[in-house]
Amino acid sequence: MRQSAVTFKAKGLNFEGVVATPDETGGKIPGVVICHPHPLFGGNMDNNVVLAVTFALAQNGFATLRFNFRGVGGSEGEHTKGEQEYQEALSAMDLLQAWPGIDDQKIGLVGYSFGTRVILSHPELQKKPKVFALISPSFEALETATLKKNKRPKLIITGDRDKLIQSENLEPVLDSFDTPPTFKLVPGVDHFWMGKEDLLVEEVCPFFSENLA
Repeated sequence: MRQSAVTFKAKGLNFEGVVATPDETGGKIPGVVICHPHPLFGGNMDNNVVLAVTFALAQNGFATLRFNFRGVGGSEGEHTKGEQEYQEALSAMDLLQAWPGIDDQKIGLVGYSFGTRVILSHPELQKKPKVFALISPSFEALETATLKKNKRPKLIITGDRDKLIQSENLEPVLDSFDTPPTFKLVPGVDHFWMGKEDLLVEEVCPFFSENLA
């Protein structure tokens, strides 16, 4: 896997990220942008879940772009509780689409925890991606999601020990999506996936291979 540090702009602010690509590619390849967990609780682009998905997707022939939201690491600006963070995610997708060797018609979007909230609540982010993966979203974010109207493939994956999602009450929420998402409930996993990352990528990578490759 090759990794390249990048900087990009969104609404006058500078953001840092990393593009990761497979060592060998045969023609143009799909690209996936990854949105990290909550900045106020230590979330950044080098989070264990973000890195696990990055490495696994690269092994399966996908390029990725992970980046720091505003106010995190070398990214400028201040945290806005998810209200404005969609702007840098949009710019990240633009950057990855224009990256050499990327099929600009095959862009996916992954969010983990806070990253899912940004994706779920902003229609502006939901037009370009052909595929969505939502890792450990909150019940509230799913219940109020504007993504419900989007008919493109969606994976929702969480652990059965994750207290944020109330999995026992989730069926009516999943049924409220116009196109029901693929839902995976992983036994023995809490919100943080520590030491369980393999169980996550075993579901995420085949989903992208089936729907975006």
